[in-house]
Amino acid sequence: MASDLDNAERPKDEAGGADRASYSSVVYFHGMGSQRRYEETSRLIDCLDRFLVGQHRAGNSLGMLRNIRVRVEPLRSAQASSDIVGYIRTVFAAGPQVQEAISVRFYEVYWAPIMAGNKSPWGVTKWLFKQPLRPWRTLRSPWRERQRLRRASLAALFERKHARSPVEIEERDYARLISLYDDFEGLEAQRRFPEGSFDEFLSFVAEEAKSRPETAKRLEVLARAWYAAYRSEELRNAAILAIMALALVLLAGATLFGVLIVLQSMLAFRPLADVLTQLGAPLKADWKTVVAIAASLAGLVGIGRFLTDYLGDVEAWATYEETDIKHMARNKVLDQSLELLTHVLGDPACERVTVVAHSLGTSVAHDALLALTRRNRAFKPEDPIAGPVPMNKIEHFVTMGSPIDKIEYFFESYSSPSHRYKRVVEALRGDIGAPPFTRNRHPYIHWINFWDQGDAISGALHSPASAVDFSQRVDNVHVANFGFPDPGASHGGYFNNRTVIDALFRIIYRRDGSFRTLTQPDPGKPYDYESVYQGPGEPLGTRSVYALLAFATPLLVVVGLVAWLFNLRMPGYGAWGLAALAVTALVGGYIASRLKGQRNAI
Repeated sequence: MASDLDNAERPKDEAGGADRASYSSVVYFHGMGSQRRYEETSRLIDCLDRFLVGQHRAGNSLGMLRNIRVRVEPLRSAQASSDIVGYIRTVFAAGPQVQEAISVRFYEVYWAPIMAGNKSPWGVTKWLFKQPLRPWRTLRSPWRERQRLRRASLAALFERKHARSPVEIEERDYARLISLYDDFEGLEAQRRFPEGSFDEFLSFVAEEAKSRPETAKRLEVLARAWYAAYRSEELRNAAILAIMALALVLLAGATLFGVLIVLQSMLAFRPLADVLTQLGAPLKADWKTVVAIAASLAGLVGIGRFLTDYLGDVEAWATYEETDIKHMARNKVLDQSLELLTHVLGDPACERVTVVAHSLGTSVAHDALLALTRRNRAFKPEDPIAGPVPMNKIEHFVTMGSPIDKIEYFFESYSSPSHRYKRVVEALRGDIGAPPFTRNRHPYIHWINFWDQGDAISGALHSPASAVDFSQRVDNVHVANFGFPDPGASHGGYFNNRTVIDALFRIIYRRDGSFRTLTQPDPGKPYDYESVYQGPGEPLGTRSVYALLAFATPLLVVVGLVAWLFNLRMPGYGAWGLAALAVTALVGGYIASRLKGQRNAI
């Protein structure tokens, strides 16, 4: 596991010795796909190693990783069995003195084999083509329904701090409004406002705040800004999903048509047709044959594997109906996650734990932390963080390329006529305003989320927002991994991004950004949690022109087809010409981006 980089470039010291009595830990949750055990964890350590060597060569030495070794130990929850746990131990030394060395163990929650075999390309394809209707269903649903989804819009508005209004919105108005929204779902509010529409919500807010006219006015303005932001986001989702579905249909149609043309050309060539006839049944240029050939080609280029290994993992993991057989696999993943977290946190020598996750692993890690808290609460309801499993050791939760908001949107969002059912589900699910992320109503675990606008899977996270207030929120940090918004490369580029790996180094080895290290400015004054936030990161919109070209292309193709059907040849050719120019610009941008390589690379 030692770095392949030139060891002569490393400062000489005698710090490499045995494990210290105490140590810190990283628990890593890998992402979707057919991952190999320890591969992603090893890549994380390699990137940390390369980053530190690069800093040393640049004359800004932060220290070095040394004595990177693989170790195994018995599983603490089953010491009488033969179960063992493997980890990768690193020793970090900032100087030549052995007492300065810090031992960190890297553990991995390896859940890929559990999900294998729980997904089908056809099932995922059917799910994909149902999604364009989802924004319209959520838009038509009562404002009282799908609370977490709508609360996320207000959390995003709070984070941006730009609710346009003729009056000055106070920060506490957000907490007041979100509290009233929670009350609006109550039984008494349901009796008085049975429709649950946004207009009824405005009436409810006006009634509840009628004794404070100025506050009532600000709340109404903020509520309208919230509603406008939510509708705008849903209409944007509807447009994106519709264009993506259109692009898939056009791509499938073009593929089938191309296969048909090639097949007809082959059969028109008499010698080849005779050879094919001698080899077996005569090949026919019908649609059944065309579809079979296209399906085989899709398998050869890896489309089926992409659907099962990537989107299939998401569809299988996000199965919340307990009557679905895939839910059993989800429970096994959670059980394995809790087993490893319990093992790591239960070691008295382990002083601090950082949970790091990528892609779908961020949702697994998030749900595992909430599940472990629920388990603790069953035994110690007065303080579920303290035990039986000591979750107070977890200070940071770092997510990269997280689809948590998208999973909430496409899978978790629900509606029900039962007031009590919704209360039960929300209480059991938890949010960032509850343990383990909050303790005694104060932020406790610093959740840092790195995302890339060019990564279609990731996004700024707002769905975990508290139902009480937004004093604790996800620290969203935007990074642009590539100049071109390449979804695949951007999604896999976080470990090689200098901003991300520098933050991970400082969190893991220096404890930077921990809420526990803050000092109270003055007696009676609150802690300045915002001072350790790293967001918002790089500016958004720098690659928007490529996104516009990508969305315009299928629309131009359809315009050309419609013009052709109506015998409007010149407009049709014009639309197709513009589509060709857009594709050329996209291909050129992609090639240029790949030649330049990753931005801000380590």
